[in-house]
Amino acid sequence: MTQHINIFIFIFLMLHINLFAQENIYDCENSKRFANYLFNTSQFDLAQHEFERLDFLCELDENTRLLLLKTYRKNKHYNQANQFFQTGKTSNLKTMPDEYKMEYIRLMMSQQLYGEVKKAISKGLRFPEKFEHQLGIELLQKNWEQAYSISTQPNTPDGIKAKSLINIARESYVSNRKKPWLAALMSVVIPGSGKAYSSYWGDGFVSLLFTASTGFFAYRAFNKYGTNSAYSWIAGGLAVSYYSANIYGGAKAAQRYNENLNHRYIHETEKILFSGY
Repeated sequence: MTQHINIFIFIFLMLHINLFAQENIYDCENSKRFANYLFNTSQFDLAQHEFERLDFLCELDENTRLLLLKTYRKNKHYNQANQFFQTGKTSNLKTMPDEYKMEYIRLMMSQQLYGEVKKAISKGLRFPEKFEHQLGIELLQKNWEQAYSISTQPNTPDGIKAKSLINIARESYVSNRKKPWLAALMSVVIPGSGKAYSSYWGDGFVSLLFTASTGFFAYRAFNKYGTNSAYSWIAGGLAVSYYSANIYGGAKAAQRYNENLNHRYIHETEKILFSGY
């Protein structure tokens, strides 16, 4: 009988301990640890739900609220994060901790709201990597001259990110971009030369070959059949169309060269500027 009683007491205690443990799992501290774990393992969607549950049930400290804002940005739920910075929930942006200022900048940059970042900088907002973002925005907006001017300012930061962006700004400013009008003019004189000038040598050779061939056939047709032959005019029209296309193609080749060059600078800027986001 005593053995049965002891067994009953043991089972009763185990059930209550288990229930207590299950309840304790969902308290604020354990929930915060779990949410942090989800965030640190890049499970941002699950982390967002856990942080939002914490926000509803508990009082969030500054670090936890910052992580919630980061999950909104990483999940591209920009409206929720924007609302935090726009409502009276927060103090003035200038008086916020640097981590919050930096998160605001990252949020604006992720939405490509470069004007908002420039406005914040012009109003005197100080935040980490201010110089890098000021320079990077000009590069992203293809303002090569302005970017170069910023890169040559005295007392620029010595960080790797700043130096890398400075190198891009200086290289992009002095790069030899092609002139579409010059490529078109060259194509008028020598078919295909405008494309060759734009570094598309293969396309230039093909353009020269087709323009010369159709021109030769048109000349032979008019010389042999005269101006009264439909064949002569068809061959002549074909030659004119290839010659015109060669001029237009030369100008477009120069534009394409410049676009590819600009895209490379923008891609390099994004890779450097957004590292650590």
